[in-house]
Amino acid sequence: MMEATNLMRKAAEALFPETEESQGAFLRALLEPAPRSGAILWTVPRREGEFETVPREMLPPWLPDAVELVRPGVKIGFAPAYAAGEVYPLDFSSVVAGSAMLAAREALPPQPRVLDLCAAPGGKTILASVLLRPGLILANEVEGRRLGPLRHNLSRCRVERAFTQRLAAEEIARFAPGAFDLCLVDAPCSGQSLLAKGIANPGCFHPSTVKGNARRQLRILAAAAETMAPGGFLLYTTCTFSPRENEGVAGKFLESSPEFTPVEVPHLAELRSPLADFPAYRDYPHRSPGVGGFAVLLRRAEEAGTRSHDPLPAPLLDYPVKGPSSGVA
Repeated sequence: MMEATNLMRKAAEALFPETEESQGAFLRALLEPAPRSGAILWTVPRREGEFETVPREMLPPWLPDAVELVRPGVKIGFAPAYAAGEVYPLDFSSVVAGSAMLAAREALPPQPRVLDLCAAPGGKTILASVLLRPGLILANEVEGRRLGPLRHNLSRCRVERAFTQRLAAEEIARFAPGAFDLCLVDAPCSGQSLLAKGIANPGCFHPSTVKGNARRQLRILAAAAETMAPGGFLLYTTCTFSPRENEGVAGKFLESSPEFTPVEVPHLAELRSPLADFPAYRDYPHRSPGVGGFAVLLRRAEEAGTRSHDPLPAPLLDYPVKGPSSGVA
């Protein structure tokens, strides 16, 4: 068994100062990863009996009907429904974080325009397409090696009115200021939760790793803010536990962007982070079927008469997602 490093122990103490028991449970979840239930997202109406699932009465009541939790060991990728693009597998913590967009749904215009700024491999994009039914969704991924899997997943799942791009966040902000009703920033991070999947991630708790990621995250958020329409929502999520990358980044962004305010997500109230004086939410691997994550939902102030859905510039729409058998989705 892997031993906890001093940095991991310090992180556990900072996250759970109340009891050594919680610290130990958190560290064991990272050091002794056990098989976990995985979530599946139906892109078509959910069918009963297709997978061996956890009974819905045992699941959180807010869980969308399109999401199921399958038993550990179920091979989702071998199922006919997967090959047909009818389901997409997600870690449950990704569903928890992404579900914060439900708190924005009632305030969004019909067929909202959605930007997923750090989209690969496509889980949050597909979740947004199912939960929000956007009129247009732009899935951006700056890393070329991750763009192929993103396009494949969106095509396989037949995500409608979707486009992909490979641009820096600042370039999208320049092309389309104020153009989107919802922006998802599932930010590159130190990925500390990968340990709970049994994936080695050396140095993920090192201060230099955390510091570098926090700087990049703040830069991405600043660019994302430029793309938001008045009254639009910005959902910032990570798959790490570092307060500096989570509450710290969100706090600094709010200090420099007074036009944004944090939004309560009522169905996640039990997961509210005690590390922030604003509503932000944390999921931990020793308390959840998922491996852990962070979410905060922010909203730009309304400005009377300024919301516009002018056509997006052509460079952003160069790569429409095509279905597996026909034309543009």
